[in-house]
Amino acid sequence: MSDNVEVGLDISVLNTVLDTGDCEARKELALQLAALIADVETAPLERQQVTPILLKLSVDDDVDVRRALVGAVTQEGSLHSDIVFSIIADEDAIALPFLAQTPALNSWHMMAVLRVGDEARQAVVAARDDVTSEAANYIIKSSPVGTVRALMKNTIVQLNAQDCQILYQRFGQVAEIVEILLARPDLPLDIRIIQAKRVASRMRQLMAERGWVAANDATELVADAEENSILRVLVEAESNERISATRYLAQQNMLTPALVVRAAATGQMRVVETALAHLAGVSTPRAVDQMYSRSALGFKSIFKRSGLPMACFGIVKAACDVVADAKDEGLPLDTEEFGRRILEALMTRYEFMNANERTKQIEYVSRYASERVRKIAKRLKADMVRAA
Repeated sequence: MSDNVEVGLDISVLNTVLDTGDCEARKELALQLAALIADVETAPLERQQVTPILLKLSVDDDVDVRRALVGAVTQEGSLHSDIVFSIIADEDAIALPFLAQTPALNSWHMMAVLRVGDEARQAVVAARDDVTSEAANYIIKSSPVGTVRALMKNTIVQLNAQDCQILYQRFGQVAEIVEILLARPDLPLDIRIIQAKRVASRMRQLMAERGWVAANDATELVADAEENSILRVLVEAESNERISATRYLAQQNMLTPALVVRAAATGQMRVVETALAHLAGVSTPRAVDQMYSRSALGFKSIFKRSGLPMACFGIVKAACDVVADAKDEGLPLDTEEFGRRILEALMTRYEFMNANERTKQIEYVSRYASERVRKIAKRLKADMVRAA
């Protein structure tokens, strides 16, 4: 009984075409061999035999031959790694479309391209709809800006908070990357806060260098812009995010009395509630109960525990009373109406305030409230100063 011996191809004729055939003959050879390896009925031995020939065709001196081969094998999922890398090393016009489409690219191939390939090839890998988590992690931590940009625009890639932190640390000065990050609704709020501070710092530097306004005015304008940006971040945040962001602000010494007063003057009481709760070391629900309590002792207790200066007691108290009044009346208040009611409360209530204290509270409104309310407050303050 004879053993079954697998009979392969007679590849001598193939090598003859490869060595002596003209461009058209080699193109035809490339197409035939591509069809052969694409056929599921092709024996493993035959695939093995034609691989060296395909590899030689992939580096053929004639670009038309290489282009014909690549066009025929791009959708082949079981290409030998040597052929894959040979095609990827070709000129961009051939290599990049192949790299974007070939199903033969596995995780190992991707990592090899990311480690030694140029930025154009890295970016193609980053944009693939099958980019692996290993490749994505490598790009986030190590790849250049063009590759990172391609990954961030890849809709199948889900960046988490840590990924965003790493990217911001690496590319916080690259406007395009920062813009993409800021467009993400799930961007960690501490990044938004840091960016607001950086923008304000650059604004201050620009004003100083170009002498647009006096130094004191520039400092005040920049501080206002920074606080407004931070306040907007807190206002737009979900409750849990706001709590985390408030904790971060406190750790960075950015949870300032001015920020709390600005929030109160504009009616952003969710921010005030979270800030007072954190500063007083109590839960937000408990802070809310005490802030809006009709008992003077309730608000005074939470305010005292917060450590905020007594200089801003009046305006925060007035803002809390406006909220309580509006709740009793069942009336929603926009920012302007809220500010008007604060002014009314400061002018007509709080016997504990002397004229100087009342003027100071009105001054806060004149700086931090909405534009129309600020104008009213400035007139009131001037009248009070003249009357004094």
